[in-house]
Amino acid sequence: MATPTSDAKSLDELPFEEFNAHYKVAHNPNSGFPNRGFTLLHFEKSMRYEKTYANQVAPSLIHWELLQNFMDVTQPLADIPQFEYYREFDKTTAEFDKANGRPKYFWYRVDKSFLKKMSQAKDEQLKEFNDDEQLDNLLMGKPIKKLNPPEIFKFPWKYAENIKPESEIKFGKTAWQKFTSFLMIDL
Repeated sequence: MATPTSDAKSLDELPFEEFNAHYKVAHNPNSGFPNRGFTLLHFEKSMRYEKTYANQVAPSLIHWELLQNFMDVTQPLADIPQFEYYREFDKTTAEFDKANGRPKYFWYRVDKSFLKKMSQAKDEQLKEFNDDEQLDNLLMGKPIKKLNPPEIFKFPWKYAENIKPESEIKFGKTAWQKFTSFLMIDL
């Protein structure tokens, strides 16, 4: 993980494994409801990463799983629109995509009706997650229920009906993608 130094002119880089995750509750003084989330604290240095959400546990756990997935170079990146641009630069992900016949730039090429289908699948899966039960498990030190994602999340391109040809897509790199693209090399 990289975090800005105190002078904000450079970055401190420390291995993800050296951070400990902690459950966090921050009360909202305006509403009185708690914001629930997690904090990653470095075991030795004064470095942290924090994320809180409204009065729910599920979004925090989803964010935590997404971070773990992103940091695990032995597994392909999560197949979500936010990671589309970077898929071809990650060796493990590129190999997975090739082996499974995933269309290049899938999320740039799929129609918007498919995004509704994905959103409905997400809503259905969240119904299986009892927020109060999982909060009790978290506070009691019991295991958190891991959701087993349906196939549509693992291989979304197999469920999309209308994928434009690659020649029809029009996209450009955002300023941030242009700036960070040099970082995505295989050392």
